[in-house]
Amino acid sequence: MPRSPLGKINRFDFGSIRSLISIVGFAFLFIGSPLWSLPTYEEVKSNYKPSDIQVFDRSGELVQRYRIQNVYRSEEWTDYSKLPKFLVESVVYAEDKRFFVHGGVDSNALVSSLFGNFTGSSLRGGSTITMQLVSLLDPELQPKEFKRRSIFQKLKQIQRAVELEETWTKEEIFTAYINLIYFRGELKGITSASKGLFRKSPNALTPNETYVLSALIRSPQSPIEKVVKRVCLLKMERDGVDDCVAISHLVRESLFRNLDYPQYPSFVPLFTKALLDFSKAGGYLNSQVSSSLSLNFQRKVEEILKRNVKTLADKNVKDGAVIVIDNRTGQILVYVPNIGEESSVAKLDLIRSKRQVGSTLKPFVYAQNFQENKLNSDSILSDSPVGIPVYQGIYRPLNYDKSYKGNVTVRQSLASSLNIPAIRALSFLDINEFVSVLERLGITGLRYPEFYGPSLALGTADMTLLELTNAYRTLANAGVYSEFTFQPTKKSPSSRRVFSPTVSYMVSEILSDREARSLGFGWDNYLSTSYYTSVKTGTSQDMRDNWCIGYSEFYTVGVWVGNPTGAPMLDVSGITGAAPVWRETMDILHETLDSKLNPPAFENPTEKDFSLSKDGTIEKTKSTKILTPVNGSIFALDPDIPLGHQKILFTFSSYEVSYSYYLNDEKIGSAGGPYLWEPKKGEYRLQVKDKDGNVLSLSLFEVR
Repeated sequence: MPRSPLGKINRFDFGSIRSLISIVGFAFLFIGSPLWSLPTYEEVKSNYKPSDIQVFDRSGELVQRYRIQNVYRSEEWTDYSKLPKFLVESVVYAEDKRFFVHGGVDSNALVSSLFGNFTGSSLRGGSTITMQLVSLLDPELQPKEFKRRSIFQKLKQIQRAVELEETWTKEEIFTAYINLIYFRGELKGITSASKGLFRKSPNALTPNETYVLSALIRSPQSPIEKVVKRVCLLKMERDGVDDCVAISHLVRESLFRNLDYPQYPSFVPLFTKALLDFSKAGGYLNSQVSSSLSLNFQRKVEEILKRNVKTLADKNVKDGAVIVIDNRTGQILVYVPNIGEESSVAKLDLIRSKRQVGSTLKPFVYAQNFQENKLNSDSILSDSPVGIPVYQGIYRPLNYDKSYKGNVTVRQSLASSLNIPAIRALSFLDINEFVSVLERLGITGLRYPEFYGPSLALGTADMTLLELTNAYRTLANAGVYSEFTFQPTKKSPSSRRVFSPTVSYMVSEILSDREARSLGFGWDNYLSTSYYTSVKTGTSQDMRDNWCIGYSEFYTVGVWVGNPTGAPMLDVSGITGAAPVWRETMDILHETLDSKLNPPAFENPTEKDFSLSKDGTIEKTKSTKILTPVNGSIFALDPDIPLGHQKILFTFSSYEVSYSYYLNDEKIGSAGGPYLWEPKKGEYRLQVKDKDGNVLSLSLFEVR
C-alpha cells in the first residue's frame, strides 16, 4: 500500500521535526513514564468493538441489536476503501491540511502551539490527525478535564506520532482516526455518525453531509449555530459556493435527529440476554452473533401461547412460556419467555425461572427403576392409600383426582400419572442416587435429597423449563444427555449417557401409549397426536404451575403456564392448561415431518408386542406370547399392603380356552383370558401350553 495518495512525505519537514524534538528532548528525562508499546494497525482494528451486538436467527434475519456499551454508540469498523474520497478530503482540510505530506507533526502549527503553552495565550493547538490518533490510543496523552495538555504530554504526543508514522501507512492512520473519534453526543466513529445523523452508510454520504461531519470533529458538542457557521465556511473555502441556507437546514435536521433503531418484540431482549450469557460462558461472543433461533417458528408459537393464555384468563392463568429444542443438535429453535407486552412481568424470563415441576419428574423415577432392573413396564404397583413415615410425621399422598385404581401396571401408572405408584417406585431407589441422576440430566441447584423425601417423585423440586425440557431430550436421544445451545452449530459440544437405549425406549413407548394414558386422561385429549410423540404433564402443589413436556423423533417441546406471582390457578390441569399449547406447537413443527419411534438398534422390532399406527397409538399385534409378566420381571411385595390385595396379572397375546397357564410346571388355570395370581417370594417360570402340552410361550420372573 502506498504511504500517501498525494505524494511522498516532505523530508525537510520531517528533519525539522526531529531537530525540534532533539532541542526539547531533555524534558523526557523528567517525564518518568514507561515506554509506549506501539500497537499495530491490525491490533487496533481487532480490539475495536461496536457498542451493539447484532443477533441473527438461523436464516440470517436480524433478531435484535443488543447494546453492551452505554458510554458511547459505535457501529462496525469502516475500511479506507469504503470511505468516499470527498469525505477524506474534507476531514483533512478541516483538521490537518498537510496530513499527507508531513511526518506526523506539522512544524509550523507545533511551534505556535508550544509558544502558546509557554505564554498562556489562547492560540489553537497544533495537533495533527496522527497526533490526535496517538492520544486516542494512549490515555496518558489525553488532557485532564477542562484543561489543555501539559507540555510533557505534548512532547510525548509528538514523539509517538512520529513513531506511528514510521510504521503505519497514511491510509491506516486516517482509517483508525475516523473510526475512533467522537462526532456528536454519544456517536463514536464514522459509521455511527453517518447512520445516526444521516441514516446511511459512510459510502453513501453526500459532499454536504461530509462537511457537517468534518465540522463536528473539532468541537462535537458545539451549539448548532456554531456548527452551521463552520460548515458554511468549509463549503465556501472548499467549493467557493455560498450555500448557507441549505447547509443550515441540513445541520438542524441532522443534529436534532436521534438514533432510530427498530423496536423488537418483547421476547427478544430476554432471548438475547440468555444467548449472550451462554455465549460468554462458552467463550464465543462476537459483535455479530448467529443464533439457532427460527423466527418463523418463533412468531407462530408466540401467537399460540398468547391466544391460549387469554382463553384461560377466567381460570386465573396470567402467563406462560415455551421452548423448542432440536433433538439431534440441541439447538434452541423457539424461545418464548412470557406472553410479551401483556405480561405483568414482561422483563422476566420464565424459561429460566425455577418453579416446582410436579409430575414431570415421574418418567425419570421409572427410568431409573428400569435402569436398575427393579421394575419393568408390566410390573404391578398398588394404587391404594399409603402412609409413609417422614421426620415431620406421616406423609399420605393422594392422586390428582383423589381416587384409587387398585393394582396397576407401571405402564398405566406412568402414562396416567398416578401419584401413589410413583412414590412406591421411588422407594425402590436410593434417593441420593436418584438426585445424582437428575444432576447428570443437567438439573442444577438441587437441594440435599432428605429435603425432598418421597415427595420428590411428585416433583416438589424447583427447576427451570429450559433444564427440564433438555432433560426430556435425553430420553428422545436414547438416553444420551447433551447440552443445549443457542448457536447454530451442527452438534452439541458434549454428551454423556444417563440411561440405556432400551430404558429410554421403554419410557418413550409408555409416554406415547394412548390406551395406557386413557386410565387417567380418557381417549381424546391434547396429548394424542397423529404422529409419534411421547409426552408428560405436571401440576405443582396448590395449582401454581402447570407443565407439559414431550418430544417427537425430531423436537422436544416444553410448556409452562401459570402465574409468575405464585397465585394458584382455578381448576386447571396439565391436560387443559399447558397441553393445548404443546399440541399446537408440535403440530406446526410437524406439518411436513412424519415422526416415528425407533426401537434400539440391537432389538428386533418383530419381537415386540405392539406396533405404532400412523396416528401414534399402540396397536397390539397378533402373536402367541405371554404379555405379562414380561420375561425377566422382578416384583417387590409391599409390606404396607395385605398379601390378599397384592396380585400379579398374567396375560397372553391370543386367548384360547384350550390354552392353560403353568407355573413352575404346575397347571394353575385356563389361558382363555387374564389370570390374577397371589404372589409369594421366589423365582418362577410361567408357561402357556396348548391342549397337546406344547409350550407356546415362556416368561421367567421373580418376586422379592
